[in-house]
Amino acid sequence: MKKFFLLSTGFIFSLMMIAQGNSNDNGKGNDKSKNEKTTKQVSSEQKEKEAKEKKHQDEHNKKIWAGTSDKNGKGPIPSKNQPTKVSAAFQRDYPNAANVSWSKYRGDWTANFGNGLYRSTAVYHANGERRDTRTPITRNEMPQNVIDAIFKSNPNTRLDDVIKIEVPNIVKDIFRVKDILGGKASYFYYNSDGQLVKYNY
Repeated sequence: MKKFFLLSTGFIFSLMMIAQGNSNDNGKGNDKSKNEKTTKQVSSEQKEKEAKEKKHQDEHNKKIWAGTSDKNGKGPIPSKNQPTKVSAAFQRDYPNAANVSWSKYRGDWTANFGNGLYRSTAVYHANGERRDTRTPITRNEMPQNVIDAIFKSNPNTRLDDVIKIEVPNIVKDIFRVKDILGGKASYFYYNSDGQLVKYNY
């Protein structure tokens, strides 16, 4: 009788384990389909985010390099193999840079990066020497004396795109101003004193 009781208990216990296993499998199947949906949703959101970032970066590059195309009419070419001296100099100059992407333009290496509230582009020669850093700004962020000087020399200036250019070892920032003259884009450079200056690309 004990043997029968033990066998019966063992049999019932086995049935319960099998039943529980099947219900867990059904749950796992549901979890799996939920995970697939979540993965597809995350993948879609990631692609959307990457597309937005690329669009934003393309707009940034278009503003930064407008009017400066190389002799072949080309803009920056994406690159991942910048020289060690360039990478080290960039890390030293901008240790908190975010979302960095590199390109090569007119023989220089350019780092497009998040810089606090702004997106900037730092330009380096192959030896690691920084040429300049360019940041699109609004008209309201320009020094008033620069705005006054611009409108004094040309009252019809539109001030479409303004790029602030910081050059190492030069105290006065340079402001590149885009204006439309005779239906064509023209670019002028002013220092922070409001003086018209020359600047090479």
